[in-house]
Amino acid sequence: MRLALILVLLPLPTFADTFAVQAPPVAATVYAQGALVSRNATIALPAGQHTLELRDMDPSLSLEAMDIRLTGAAITSRSWAARPDGPYRAPRTPEWLAAKSTLDAATEALAALDDRIALALASAQAAQDQIQFLNGLTVPDDAATDVNNLRAIGQLIASDGTAARAAMRNAEAEARQLRKDRPDLEFSVAEAQAALDAATPTNTAPATLALNVNVPQPVEAILDLSYITGGVSWAPVYAFDLVDNTSLSIARSAVISQFTNEDWTDIQLTLSTLEPFAQAEPSQLWPQLRRIEDPVQQKRDLLRLQSDSAMGRTEPIIEAPVVAEETAAANFEGIGVTYALPAPVTIKARSEDLQIAFDTLTMDATLSARAIPRFDETAFRLTKITNTSGELLLPGRALLYVDGQLVGSTQVSALPPNAEADIFFGRIDGLRLTRAVLDRNEGDRGIITRSNEETENVRIEVENLTDQAWDVALRDAVPFSEQEDLVIDWSAFPTPDSSAVDDQRGILEWQLSVPAGKTLGISINTRLTWPEDKVLR
Repeated sequence: MRLALILVLLPLPTFADTFAVQAPPVAATVYAQGALVSRNATIALPAGQHTLELRDMDPSLSLEAMDIRLTGAAITSRSWAARPDGPYRAPRTPEWLAAKSTLDAATEALAALDDRIALALASAQAAQDQIQFLNGLTVPDDAATDVNNLRAIGQLIASDGTAARAAMRNAEAEARQLRKDRPDLEFSVAEAQAALDAATPTNTAPATLALNVNVPQPVEAILDLSYITGGVSWAPVYAFDLVDNTSLSIARSAVISQFTNEDWTDIQLTLSTLEPFAQAEPSQLWPQLRRIEDPVQQKRDLLRLQSDSAMGRTEPIIEAPVVAEETAAANFEGIGVTYALPAPVTIKARSEDLQIAFDTLTMDATLSARAIPRFDETAFRLTKITNTSGELLLPGRALLYVDGQLVGSTQVSALPPNAEADIFFGRIDGLRLTRAVLDRNEGDRGIITRSNEETENVRIEVENLTDQAWDVALRDAVPFSEQEDLVIDWSAFPTPDSSAVDDQRGILEWQLSVPAGKTLGISINTRLTWPEDKVLR
């Protein structure tokens, strides 16, 4: 009895309810690969055990990788709840509500016009019925013939019939006039429907995230949800414009690719150069076991290995485990740079690339030309710049312009502040290059030369057909050897300014100043000799 009284005095728990929660994405941080997406919502919850359902989630997301926080209540479990029979209800975003209101107004205007057309046609039908009634009036055979009565009947049919026909024609004319406005209203309805479809988040892969929660007392609970998703990436892109051959305008922007199963509507977007999905710990280093052995045994083991490989059998010869060394690809890691976009953006699910403009930088440029006559017929425009912006220029793709005219594209590397870079801006058709072999003696001709001497005389010319002088860095190559028996002698006139450009032996460079309308020439002579019993490769 006492226990029963205690149970009666205890507060009764609220029955468990299921709440459909609308929590669309509100923010995203996009990395070079992948993104961190955030959602939030405020839910009025009574006390008790309840289930919160987010019915527009991507089923490919990992529950373990989700950071879910509910202020004012405790989450007891989370799971994917399949609801194949549940209808999809698009989130009521401000854009969706505005588009829906526009569609309702357009639909109502079309319906009102159809009502007016129907009323006009009803008036025409009523007049036609009156005409048919008047036409059906007859004088009974047994009625006394009264001229006045007959005259009155005739006048009635004539006057009322005329009025009815006029009313019918007027009603039909009104209906025709009203129908002229119908195509415009139909187009307005179709346009409003298209706008609503565009504002409706795509239900590409509907999945329901179910959160079982314990609410100790009624509360306005705040749900914060964040998770990692793939299928998203971004990359910087540039438009480099060489203006008046003296300055470089750099328009910066970013291209974002979003191939997830969720719409991002008016989200706060941040772009980051960090790589949270890259290798987070150093590679394993293995000890290197080396040994020496008799050359005969080594040859025997090699022949056995080749035989086993040909028969599909392979056995390791080295006793220690062999681990292939990984060569790290060149990439930019830096200290991490983020770009927070000032205004919200919308990116639809599985959308095409979205390009967002940033700003434009201006730097001084020093113009010259580079010529490789061994392969090219013209020289190419070369600019040297120094990054004076104080900001890091990220690696990316760049379109190249000269005074607003597109001349090509290139891939640019990272350029830290105060660093220098060389950027090519297309060919200079007025700087013509020719390279002619005036004399060559290579003995027996073929892939393998069997003579013990080879000579070559080359003539290179740079012709300036433009209306300005050009500083041209012209490069060519002569052979080099690391064998004492292969002797290589070469001479050039004029003497090159460098005989090992970028520490590459045999790469020659001349710094030429070519006046407008002039032609400059270079001569190169080479001679190779080797013993009679050797071949040149």
